[in-house]
Amino acid sequence: MTARQASDTARQALQSGALGDAWTRAHGMVAPAIPIEAPRGHTHAWFVPVLYQDRLLGYAEIGLDLRVHRYASFMRREGQIEDCPPATHWLDPASVAQRAAPWLQPGDTSGTPYLSHDTHPSRLAWAVPVQTPQGPERLIYVAGDAVYPARAAGDGNGAT
Repeated sequence: MTARQASDTARQALQSGALGDAWTRAHGMVAPAIPIEAPRGHTHAWFVPVLYQDRLLGYAEIGLDLRVHRYASFMRREGQIEDCPPATHWLDPASVAQRAAPWLQPGDTSGTPYLSHDTHPSRLAWAVPVQTPQGPERLIYVAGDAVYPARAAGDGNGAT
């Protein structure tokens, strides 16, 4: 399965009325799918964003079998996009890395962020691998505005 197939699946589900509300179907745009890696380097599913202008209205999670696993909306009420996060907070690895940077310790080096989950597949978050001077890699998770370290070395999705 490819990112394009995942996006096409979400687009068809949105157009058919299986995903989102009427406002989202009329105004939302399906963006390119992002792999959800768990563990790192192994695609577990696809995150397919639905955008309006610079806002993330919601997303579909598409399985490797091309089935819709879930749809989540950030709108509190149909058509009210004020509470929807800026799309860059969930779609731009550089923005993710920038939000994780204050959590780095002296001598730490951050790697390339990848979309994953924190412990359970329902808890989507970007994982930012951090190499420490002492040697072991640790993770910093970024989920929208929330930034937090993995609870313990090797904690989370097996990314270490």
